[in-house]
Amino acid sequence: MRAGVSFLLFAVTACVYLLSGKTFFGYDGEIAYRVSESLVLHHSLQITDPIYHVNQPYSPYAIGLSLLILPLVVVGAALLHDPRALVTLFEPTITATTVVLLNLLLVELGASWKRSLLIAFGYAFGTLAWYYSGVLFTEPVIALCLIGGVLSLRYYQHRGEWHWLLIAGALSATAVLMRWDSALLVAAPIGLYGLVAIARRPGTMPRLVRDLTGLGAPMIAAATINLAYDLFRFHDAIGGPYKADPLGFSTPLAKGLFGLWLSPGVGLFVYTPILVLSVIAWRGFYRRWPTEAVLILGLFLLRSAFFGRYWAWEGGATWGPRHLVPLIPLLLVPIAFLPRKRWLEVGAVALGAVGVLIQVLGQLVPYGLYYGTVVPQLMTQLGYCQACLPFPGPQSQAVNAITDFDLRYVPLVVQVRYLLGGVLAPAWAPISLAVPFVLAAVGIVMLRMRRLASRLDLPLAA
Repeated sequence: MRAGVSFLLFAVTACVYLLSGKTFFGYDGEIAYRVSESLVLHHSLQITDPIYHVNQPYSPYAIGLSLLILPLVVVGAALLHDPRALVTLFEPTITATTVVLLNLLLVELGASWKRSLLIAFGYAFGTLAWYYSGVLFTEPVIALCLIGGVLSLRYYQHRGEWHWLLIAGALSATAVLMRWDSALLVAAPIGLYGLVAIARRPGTMPRLVRDLTGLGAPMIAAATINLAYDLFRFHDAIGGPYKADPLGFSTPLAKGLFGLWLSPGVGLFVYTPILVLSVIAWRGFYRRWPTEAVLILGLFLLRSAFFGRYWAWEGGATWGPRHLVPLIPLLLVPIAFLPRKRWLEVGAVALGAVGVLIQVLGQLVPYGLYYGTVVPQLMTQLGYCQACLPFPGPQSQAVNAITDFDLRYVPLVVQVRYLLGGVLAPAWAPISLAVPFVLAAVGIVMLRMRRLASRLDLPLAA
């Protein structure tokens, strides 16, 4: 029955994500794809930069995303004669899996199946997860690695099975392969959490060595791969965007934190208002699960402080705070342990509904439509070449300073204005006639899952 709930949860979310349109590659995703394509078609790591023509002959980014999509590129090239064709399956699959893992983690921590499913669906369709399920970025993968790592270590603590440590280590290693900064922002916190879990289970020295090896060896292997890749491309250890970027970490921390959390153009609590309840719930969650509460808070503060100082703290031309997207599943966890009070339930429904409306807005009026119309206007106002894309650096900083804080130009305001004016570009336009039937099918599946969840909760009630 548990497997049935997980399967249905994955199927319904993946289906909606896939029907929401093809994956948008973006600049980072395009570069990652080009590495995979070059490996498949030319057996080489060399690429051409199709947009800025500066990041060549080698990608400036880590190898992880290119490796993960490589099988899809291989099959697409071999069977469909289009290496891109199947890449559109990648992010919906990753995000739908994250939804399932969030549900399982909540149940593992003692939340009811019904409440866990409700929060999992809230994550799927009431947060930035929906938008980023259609963008080829590393952040959805890192979100999966974080939630999967915590879940695996919880299973290890509960069951004492060594392979869960290996899985947690492998997931942390995958995050490191996605981005070098994950060594600090993912592997280090998850590794520390794993050490606490190992310390709580007394055993012999051989068992301790085995456990530490299972957790740490994959992370060391990932760091070694990253170092080798950097030496190959840059002839320098730990090269790439951060080291070569002249602007670096130049944003005042207070500005970066305010921007990441509350700015009208990018703020996390603006795009995902349900997280206000997470702030309220954290104290109660800490009383019940102090280690996990400290881990979640630590991850949030560490990632916020790191990217709050970065010059492109908002993540570039993205919808919402791209750099904080990996934290959203874990940030939702404390909400499951809110007390059953009327005002909290009403607040949860209201904030959740607002979150869903924001995500639906993002689907009806895609960020690409906003970017393609507003940014050229701003480029002209600022005296830049109207036909040129904002080049990373002072030019994009000037544009982002307006789109992040000026209410006339922030994405959500412009998208609402477009919606009211009938300017729409729904990603699912080709299947618009089928939308009512899809919604009906989703509703039926959700009712089926609710019944299964009620049956699973019966032993707890007894």
